[in-house]
Amino acid sequence: MIASLAHNADSASPSLASRVDLPAVEAVMLRLAVGERLDIAGEMAAECLRSGGKRLRARLALAAGHALGVAEEVLVPWAAACELLHNATLIHDDIQDADRVRRGRPTAWARHGVGQAINAGDLMLMLPFLAVGEIEAPPATRGRLCAAIAIAAARTARGQAEEMDLPNHDEVGWPEWIRAAEGKSGALLGLPVQGAAILAGLDDRCSHALGAAFSRAGVLYQLQDDLLDLSAEKGKGRAGSDIREGKMSALVVAHLELHPAEAAETYRWLRSPELRADEVVIAAVQRRLVEGGAVDRVREQVPVWADAVTRDATLRAIPELAAVAEDLAERVQRSGTAFSAVRGSAA
Repeated sequence: MIASLAHNADSASPSLASRVDLPAVEAVMLRLAVGERLDIAGEMAAECLRSGGKRLRARLALAAGHALGVAEEVLVPWAAACELLHNATLIHDDIQDADRVRRGRPTAWARHGVGQAINAGDLMLMLPFLAVGEIEAPPATRGRLCAAIAIAAARTARGQAEEMDLPNHDEVGWPEWIRAAEGKSGALLGLPVQGAAILAGLDDRCSHALGAAFSRAGVLYQLQDDLLDLSAEKGKGRAGSDIREGKMSALVVAHLELHPAEAAETYRWLRSPELRADEVVIAAVQRRLVEGGAVDRVREQVPVWADAVTRDATLRAIPELAAVAEDLAERVQRSGTAFSAVRGSAA
């Protein structure tokens, strides 16, 4: 079945960059957020959607679907479903991390309070299922899509909880960090592709395998995101947000691997809100992560995980979809170039 799709897909190579169908996706998302009448929950959800963003999950759903020969009118609500789920998690994530700025604007909780932001996030968690209800497909297919959304959402929540719990463990290495990153960031990168494969008529085994390949990009994304934290390019208003939050980032894992004798001191600031509120401590930690080699160690992992995405054997059987994976890996890797330009400023 996969081999035949490689020949049936559109001859034009699908791209994540220029998607003429994105405006239609935006329209579906806003319509579902507003509902039958605009209320406070819908207003907050629409405000979040209008704040911008790369719409990467929607782009993935559209590009993957086109690579697999799925019609655009079917893909648009699926892309909206994936993007709505992602934005719901962002609202909750900002509350947990106490981030007051996202995409250059006040976050939902900073603008409306924690309680109302939770309500907005909860609303947006339900909207993907409404989007699936608008897909012209057999009931069994829509059922599979809804199950995929629920499983991805559950994986994301578990990954987020696991990441927040990492600083409470005295011995954290790459396996623990990777498991959390694959859940938190990878599940929602694999979901758009898995759903596109379901819409293309692939069975559960094949659709899951294709989604799993793209899920590995979550680790790649998280590596770059943790690197960007040492610059002001992360979109949270200032550098060092992960340090201030006491997050067990890839940089901290790499530092503990390189300097096990500094574990006690590392866990001391990691677990102390008072120390993390001290700008002198923040600057010292940033400097140590650069000078101690953690940055270089994390950067070494980036091409490894890029290869894990692009060289997947299942993907290679569908050249058009493999091209989408390569596009994604390149995009994520480019996001780390901003850090290279400001690397010295961390000192």
